[in-house]
Formats: sequence, C-alpha cells, structure tokens
Amino acid sequence: MNYKKYKILIPLLCIQISLLASCGKATANDTNKETDTSNTAATAETVDTGIADPVPAIDFGGTEFIILTSDSTTQHTVTAYNEQVGEILDDTMYSRTKAIEEKFNLTFLNDHVAATVADSLSLFRNSVSAGDNAYDLAMLLERNAFSITQEGCFYDIASLPYVDLTQPWWFGEVNNTINLSDKTYLSYGCVNLGLYDMMHVLLFNKDMQNRLDLENPYDLVIEGTWTLDKMAEMARAAISDASGDGTWGREDIYGFVGGSNTTVVDFLAAARVRTIAVDNKKNVEIRLISDPKIEEIYSKVADLFWEPGFWWTKSESSNNYYLTDTFFQTDQALFADHTLYSVGLLRDMQSDYGIIPFPKFDADQKEYGTMAEAGTRTMTVPVTIENPDMIGAVLETLNFLSYRDVMPAYYETTLKQKYSRDSVSAQMLDIITENVFYDLGDTMFNDKVKDGLFAAMFKKNMRDYVSRASKTLKSLETDIQKAKGE
Repeated sequence: MNYKKYKILIPLLCIQISLLASCGKATANDTNKETDTSNTAATAETVDTGIADPVPAIDFGGTEFIILTSDSTTQHTVTAYNEQVGEILDDTMYSRTKAIEEKFNLTFLNDHVAATVADSLSLFRNSVSAGDNAYDLAMLLERNAFSITQEGCFYDIASLPYVDLTQPWWFGEVNNTINLSDKTYLSYGCVNLGLYDMMHVLLFNKDMQNRLDLENPYDLVIEGTWTLDKMAEMARAAISDASGDGTWGREDIYGFVGGSNTTVVDFLAAARVRTIAVDNKKNVEIRLISDPKIEEIYSKVADLFWEPGFWWTKSESSNNYYLTDTFFQTDQALFADHTLYSVGLLRDMQSDYGIIPFPKFDADQKEYGTMAEAGTRTMTVPVTIENPDMIGAVLETLNFLSYRDVMPAYYETTLKQKYSRDSVSAQMLDIITENVFYDLGDTMFNDKVKDGLFAAMFKKNMRDYVSRASKTLKSLETDIQKAKGE
C-alpha cells in the first residue's frame, strides 16, 4: 500500500518523544549507541494526537462483551487484557480495556481463545447458525473470514453506529483491498497488532559485516542504493564452507537464511510489485502474467537462492524456522528473513545485529517495500448481534484508543527500544512500516499464489513460470468471482 497517503505509524501517531527526535538525525555512525531498555515496566505516555475521542460516553447497563480469537506463536491476537503484568505494551492494552469498561459501563470477558484458526472459524459459524449471539466481535484468520464473506455470516462494519472508517485509526487502503463488494465485512484498524507483527524485515549480523569489511547496509538504505544486486554481492562474500567437506550443512556459514514460503514474495513486495490489484471501484486485476516484472523477479531470486550458501527451509511450513534453524543467532548467516514479531525472539542473541528493509529491485526504484504476510487476524462482526450501537461504539473506541495509546507503546517502546539495538535500527523501522505493501496474492489467496505458485516452484527450482502461472490464473479467477458473489 502507498503509505504516503495512508501511513499507519509515524505521521499518524504524531509522536514527539525524544527517541523519535533522535531517529530523525541518526546516521550510520550511531550504530554503537545502545538503547536503555532497563525500565520495561514503566507506563507508556498517552500521545496527544490532536483528535478528540469520537464516541460519547454511553451507559450499556453492565452488559458483557466477548471477543473470539485464536492462539498464535507469531503475533499478538488477544484484545481484552484483564490484568497488568509489568510490560508497557500489555499494561497499555489493559488500560484500554478498563477505559472502555468505565466509559460504557460494560465488562470485557476474557477473550475466547480457540486453539487453532480452524477452531475459531467453526465456533463462529456454529454460533451464527444457532443465532445464539455468543460473540460480539471475532478476530478470524484473514483468509478464512474472506472465504465465507458470501455466506451471510457478517454484519457490515461500515453501517455500525459510531464507526467512521475514514478515520486514521482504520486502515482504509487495506480495507478497500480486502472487501470486494460494497460491504465492509472484514476490517483492519490500529487494534490489529498482527498486521504489524507479520511485516517482514531483513536482519544483518553486524559482527560479520564488520569482520568481512563489507559496506554498511544502513548507509546503503539511507542513500537509496540498497538493492537486490548489492545484497547478493554482500551475501556471497560471507559464504564459507566451514566444515571443509564440500557440502552445505549445519556447520557452514551462509549469506542468507529464510523460509521457502516467503522468500519470493519478500522480494516481490520489496520491488513494489503486486500480483493482484483492486481499484476503488472494486475491479480486480490479476497481474501474474500481464506484468512481466513478476517473472523477472522470480527468476532472479530463484537463480540467487539456488546458489550454494543460500539457505531456506525445505519443509512445508517455515513460519518459525528461526526457532529450530538458528544459523543467524549462532553467527552463521550474514542476512536473515524475520517478521517484526520474531525479532523479539532474538533479545538474548549475543552478537549485534541491525534491522533493515528488504532491498529494492534496482536503483531506479524510488521507495522500499515491506511484505505483510498471510496469517493475521481481521475484525469481523457476527450478523447475529443484538445491539449494533454497543458494537459500533466499542469498535470505534477500541481502534481510537489503540491509535492514541497502544500504537505508541508498541512502536516506540516495544519495537524501537526493546527490539532494535541502536538508533539507526529505529530509523529503519520508520522506513519499513511506512512502506508496507499489501497484496491479496500473499494473503487472502496465498494458497494459490504465495504458497501454491511461488513457494511450490521455488522449492523445486522450477523455471516454467508462464505455464504454471497460467494454470494458477484460471483457478484464481474462479475464486475471485466466488469472493465477489458473482
């Protein structure tokens, strides 16, 4: 998405704390400055956005509000936090819960957290079918929710009282893309931390970079010369057959490590190439074949990553490869593909690392691009709700308070102070989050495009792209027509 128009974080938050001020002046020479993270239990400041609370106080008579969600090891999925734990982000979400309860005289029950996304979808559909109004809000896996938009299960969020989807706490460009009819059945706003958690970033090992006397990636990013060719050059320089046995195993040094199901689409998004486009009139264009740059990028990425010294998962699932294949953590890889959420799993890593966006395709490209991966939870409202006024008031306030209070805690404290290890990494996060590139081929139709086409071809080093994309095109057209109710 073009965040020059719909920037989620920095201009939206209008954050004026000292860290952001220092980021604006940061240079690559600041890379050894460590951020003080000792006071993790402090209270996050409320940011003055200059926008008044849009919903008046209403007495809903002590009613209970319950949210259906599902468990995840890759993102935040719980909305109603009912206890303080001493971490800024969690405690800010707790304060959000209590503020809404007091404002509307209602009680948030603990979220109903299903074990799997399939379980949550089943619970949701069964509840709607029975008309029991068991849930007031459901955070469903985005592609699961997308697949049932024509079943009559969802309430049109745009028609709820008090909800104003033009406000900056709702992600207008994304919501326009994922709703293919004139109804808003699925929605993202600042309450959906998973959208940020699943943004992909590139990490580089500073110790290896310095030891190999390689260029500083921070400088390249800031100069606008951080490209796929430059990354490949640096990665090749890091490769070493440490075991000396002529094969590539767990003892060797790699230029890049990542997951097979994200590698190609990471670089497509970084090149700002969209496989499926939706315009403001809900016209959908499949670009798999019509845009020749897609095949060009696929071929170049496949050529590079099938060279010796580039490692990626060979299993069907690679969402958590960094937990079992810890090449980056043990100084055996110069570059590593991570999500913003998984960066938090490296807090105990001994060697220093930096966070940068994936590289541009070439130097002519003006902006960087960041892939938002499939698997996030999207807001849905059951069609069976009995009090639209309450649902609308709570949803608008949830997203407003997330915009005003939670996002500063998440972005400025959790990401910039706790995850990043220097002031320039924090500057890189601004670039990364400002340039998220949401593609239906990576998300709602990931079974056909991201996994079904690119990952399947990549893992087997297939090069007959046009032939396979043509087959995908036919089934994809059918799925899109179904999603649009045609």
